[in-house]
Amino acid sequence: MKKTLLNKFILVTTMGTILVTGVGRNIFIKDINAFTTKKGSVDVSALNVRSNAGTGNNTIATLERDTSVTVLDEVNSDGMYWYKISFNTGSGDKEGYVAKNYIKTESTAKYTTDKNFESEIAGFPESYKNRLRALHAEYPNWKFVVQNVDISWDEVIRNESVVGVNLVKKDAKSSWKSTARGAYNWSNGTWPGFDSNEWVAASESIIRYYMDPRNFLDSTNIFQFLNHGYTTGEQTGEGVEKMLKGTFMESTSSVKSTAPSATAAPTTTVTTAETTTAATSTTQAKTSGTNKNSTVSYSSVKAPESVQSAEGKAYSTNTNGPVADPNENAELVGPGVENVTVATTAKEELPTVEDKDNGPGYTEPAPAPVFESTTEFNDTEHGPGVVNSDSIKESVSASNSTYASTAASSVTENANALSNGTTYVDMIMDAAKSSGVNPYVIAAMLIQEQGVKGTSGLISGVTGIYNFFNIEAYQSGNQSATSRGLAWAGSGNTYLRPWNTKAKAIIGGAMFYGSTYSKAGQNTFYLKKFNILGENKYKHQYMTNIEGAKNEGAMLSRAYSEEDKKGVFTFHIPVYRDMPEVPEAMPTGDGSPNNRLSSLSISGYNITPSFSSDNYSYMVELPSNVNNVNIKANADDASATVSGSGDIELNSSNSTVDIIVTAQNGTKEKYSINIKRGN
Repeated sequence: MKKTLLNKFILVTTMGTILVTGVGRNIFIKDINAFTTKKGSVDVSALNVRSNAGTGNNTIATLERDTSVTVLDEVNSDGMYWYKISFNTGSGDKEGYVAKNYIKTESTAKYTTDKNFESEIAGFPESYKNRLRALHAEYPNWKFVVQNVDISWDEVIRNESVVGVNLVKKDAKSSWKSTARGAYNWSNGTWPGFDSNEWVAASESIIRYYMDPRNFLDSTNIFQFLNHGYTTGEQTGEGVEKMLKGTFMESTSSVKSTAPSATAAPTTTVTTAETTTAATSTTQAKTSGTNKNSTVSYSSVKAPESVQSAEGKAYSTNTNGPVADPNENAELVGPGVENVTVATTAKEELPTVEDKDNGPGYTEPAPAPVFESTTEFNDTEHGPGVVNSDSIKESVSASNSTYASTAASSVTENANALSNGTTYVDMIMDAAKSSGVNPYVIAAMLIQEQGVKGTSGLISGVTGIYNFFNIEAYQSGNQSATSRGLAWAGSGNTYLRPWNTKAKAIIGGAMFYGSTYSKAGQNTFYLKKFNILGENKYKHQYMTNIEGAKNEGAMLSRAYSEEDKKGVFTFHIPVYRDMPEVPEAMPTGDGSPNNRLSSLSISGYNITPSFSSDNYSYMVELPSNVNNVNIKANADDASATVSGSGDIELNSSNSTVDIIVTAQNGTKEKYSINIKRGN
C-alpha cells in the first residue's frame, strides 16, 4: 500500500500564540494564548488553594495574606477565571488553583517613557504616577482620568471615621478596630457590635488605607474605579449570559455565544471568594431624599453590590469581603443576617456573638439590614449597610401581609423562563436600557443579593411580589427583613412599583439604583462606598464594610481574562487635597489596643486639669527660674510602652511636651503638656 505524507501546518505568532495547525486540508483554528509566568502575592486574609479550577474541587492548602506565589497559567471554569499557581508553605513547592481576583500580580512589563501618556497623567500627583506607568506598560490601552475631590484628605478621613460609618469584622486584627468613644469599652476591653454583633467600628488607620486610591493601582484592584455606565454595543446579552452561568438565572435560550469585547462582557459568573460571598445581602434602600439634583455630572453607574437608599441609606450587608474562593459556604455577611448557619473556611470563621456592652458615650445606631441567608454563597466579609439617620418618606407598613392589592398571583415557571416569557438575560438588558446602568453591574448585583441558587423569600413569588435588589429589606422591630422588603416593593408607585412581576422588580430596581447612585455622582465601586462627590456626603453610602469597594472591584476584574484586559478601559481615580506624599499603610498590629496612661504628673507641680486617662491635653505654670522638670507617666496596660517622659530640659518660656503611648498592637496615643514659665 502506498502511503502519502501530508503536510503539517503550524503557525505561531511572536507572542507564542498558536493560530493555525493541522494536517493536509484538515486545518483548524486554535485559540491557545501563551501565558506569561509572573510573580504575585495573596491579597486576602486566607485563600483556599484547590486541586483544580472550580469550587467543587478539594482544598489542598490555605494561604495567608501576602504569601508569595508564582502564577503559571490562567484557566476559565464555569465562566470564572482561575490562576494556576506554585507556592511553598515550608514543605516544598506545590501547585494548585485559586480564584484570580485574590492574587495581586507584579507586572513584568517595563515602562518606556511615553510623552503622550505622560501628558495624559499630568494631572495626577507624583505619588500616583509610578503605579500608573507600570499599568500603562502592561495595558497600554487603559485610560486614567483624574477625579479631583475638592476636600482635604484629613477632613474626609475625619468624617468617614465617625463611629458606625465604616465597619470591620469583629474578629479582625485589633489595629483595624476603633477605640474611639462609643466604639470600644475601655472598662472590659471589648468592642460593641453593630446589629448582629459581628461587625465593629473601623479604626482610622484602616479607613485611611482603604480610602487611599494609590494602594489599589494594580491590575486587579483598580477595577473599583471603573466607570460602570451602560454603553450600547460594549455590554451585550452574550456577556450577561456568561455572567449568569451556573446561577439560578442561567438561561437555556439560544443566545449567540461570542467572546465579549474587552471593555464589555465579563466571562465570569458569581464571585464569592475564598471565604465565600454573601448571597442575600440586603440593601436597605430608602426612597427619600435622592441625589437626583447632584451637581456632579457623572452619567454612568457602578457595579455589583447591594442597593442603597435613595437618601443615603441602602443597607447592604453584601460587601464582598476578601473571601478566598467562590462558593466557600461561609455564611452571610455582616450585621443584619437572619437565621444564619455558620459554615466558613479556615481563618474566615464568623466570630461568636458576644454580649453587647456599649461602653461610655455609645449611641445606638440606626438598625442595619437583616436578611435571610440563602446558604449558597454568603461570605463573612460582606459588611452591613450604612448606619445613619436618614428618614424614609414613603412609609412601609409593619404588617407582613401589606402588599400591593394589584399583586399578581404566583405563576408556575420553569427554571429558565420568566413570568412574561423572557429570560433573565432579556430582563437585565432591558433594565440596562431603562436605567443607564451597565448590565454586567446589574447582573453582578443580582447574584450578590440573591446568591447562586436564589432561594430568598424576597424573590420566591409566593406573595406575588418580588424584590431582587433587597431594597428596604432590613429588620425593623417585629418586622422581618423579608416582610419589610416585600412590603416596600409592593407599595408606592415609583420605579415601576408595585413589583408584581420579575421584570418590573429587576428593571425597576435598576432604575432605582441608577437614579440614586450612578447618576448622582456615585458611578464607581469606590464612590458607591465612599460618597465624597454626591449629595449627602459620607451618608449616602452603599455599605459599611470598609473593604467593600476594593472587594467589588477585584470581583469584577475576575470577569476578564488577560486577553480581555488588552482592550480599552477607562478608570476614574480620586485625588484629594493635601494628601500625604506616601500612600497610607495597612495596619498589621494585633493584641491589646490599650494605648492609655494610668497616671501623668510633674514632680513638684500640679497639672491642669487633674489627670484623666481619656483627657489628652494639660498645662502647667512654672517659675521663670525652672529649667527642667521630671515628668512621670505610667501606661495603663503592661504591654504598652511610653516615650517622652522623664527629665525634660526647658529651652523656652512656652513649650509643649508630648508623651506617646504605644499599644501592643502598634496604635499610638499622644498626651500633651503645655509648660509655661513666668517672666
